[in-house]
Amino acid sequence: MVFSPRRCGLVLPAVLIALGTTTALASPAQALTSWSPPVQLPGACGGALAVNAAGVEVAAGYQQNPDNTMSVQVCTSADGQNWSAPVTLGQGVSPAVAIAPDGRVVAVWTSASAVSASVRPPGGQWSPAVTVSTDAYTAPVVGIDGSGNAIAAWEGGSFAIDTASLPAGGRKWTKVTPLATRGQAVDLAVNATGAAIITWATRTATVAASGTVLGGFATPVTLGPPPGYPVGHTRVVLNGQGDAAAAWVASAGPAGTTLVATRSPDGAWAPAIKLSTTPYGLIDVAIDGAGNALTIFGQQYGSNPNIINAAYTSARPAGGTWSTPALLSAPGDTAASLHVAADPAGTFVVSWLDTTTRALTVLTSPPGSSFGPGTTFPASAFGDLTIAPGHAVLSFGSAPMSISTEPVS
Repeated sequence: MVFSPRRCGLVLPAVLIALGTTTALASPAQALTSWSPPVQLPGACGGALAVNAAGVEVAAGYQQNPDNTMSVQVCTSADGQNWSAPVTLGQGVSPAVAIAPDGRVVAVWTSASAVSASVRPPGGQWSPAVTVSTDAYTAPVVGIDGSGNAIAAWEGGSFAIDTASLPAGGRKWTKVTPLATRGQAVDLAVNATGAAIITWATRTATVAASGTVLGGFATPVTLGPPPGYPVGHTRVVLNGQGDAAAAWVASAGPAGTTLVATRSPDGAWAPAIKLSTTPYGLIDVAIDGAGNALTIFGQQYGSNPNIINAAYTSARPAGGTWSTPALLSAPGDTAASLHVAADPAGTFVVSWLDTTTRALTVLTSPPGSSFGPGTTFPASAFGDLTIAPGHAVLSFGSAPMSISTEPVS
C-alpha cells in the first residue's frame, strides 16, 4: 500500500485573475497546453517534489511494507521523463525534499518520533540516513539556498517548534534549535541568498520568524489570529529580494477567516488582510521575483442543502493591494487540493482537483500575462506542485503516481 501525502487542491476555471487586473476567460479547453504527457513514477515516489533550473527532478513518497512498517522512497530524473529506480532511504513517513542549483538534494522525513535525513550529492548516491532529532510530532519541512545550505523545521513531540541546518557539502546537521516552546502548523521558505522565514501558530496567534539558513532567527512577530487547532496550517513564500507573503485560515469567528499578510524587503510585515469569511479547506500562496503575489483558497457559497466548496483566487501586484476574490473553479463543482507556485520571472501556476468530475486542472500565467487555457488530467488524488526557473512540475493520481513537466519563463 503506497501513501503519497501532500497539500490540497481546487476546481475548473471560469473567472481568472491576472496580477493587477481581473480577466474573464472562457472555460479552459480540454486540449493539452505545453505540459508533457504524464509519466508513471516508480515505486512510492511522487508525494513530494523538487526541481532546479537545470531540470533535475526529485520525487519522494512512502509506502506500507508487508510487515506493516513504513518506508520512505525517492526517485530522481535528469529530464522529468526517465526516472531512476526507487531508492529506500529508511523507515518512516511524510518525506520532504529540496534541491540546490548544483543538484545537491536533501530529504527529510519522520520515523518513530524522530526526524531523519539523507543527502544526495550532485550525480552521486544517497547517504545513509541520519537522525536529525529524536523528538518529532509532525512532518518536517525543508528548504535549500543557492549555495546548497539546507534547513529543516518541524513540530517536536513536546510541541516545540524546532529547526536544524546542514551546511553545503556537509552531512552533519547542526544541533537542534528551538524557536518556540509550543506551536503547530509549521511552514518554511528559503531564498537563493540564504534568507529564511518560518511561520507557525500558537494557541493565540499566527507568527513569523525571519532569519537565515545558517545564522539563526530573530524574535517572531505576530501576523494575526491563529489557524484552527490542532489541524490548521500556515503557508509562507519568500522571493530573492526579500518580499514575502503568508496565508492561513484563522479559526476566530463562527466560520473562520481567510487571511494573508505581506512583508517588504526591509523585513516589516503589513497588517493581515481578510479575504473571506466563508473559508473551506486549505490555502496556498506564491510570490514572484518582483513581489507580485497570488493566493488560492477554498470558499463556501450557496445554502443548505446545496453548499458548494469552490476555489477562489486573489492577486496582489507588487506594492499594491489584494484584489477582490474571484471564482476559479467551475460553477457548481466541488474543488479540493488547491495549489499555486511562482518562479522569479513571474510565471504563476495554479492547480486544483475537481472532485465532481474527478479531474486535475492546471493553469499557467506567463510573465506579464493572464492565465491561458487549462490542461486537465484524469485524477482523483493530488501529489505536489513545484516550480524553478524554466520548469514547472506536477504529480497526481494514486500509487503509482504520475508526473508531468511544463517548460516555463
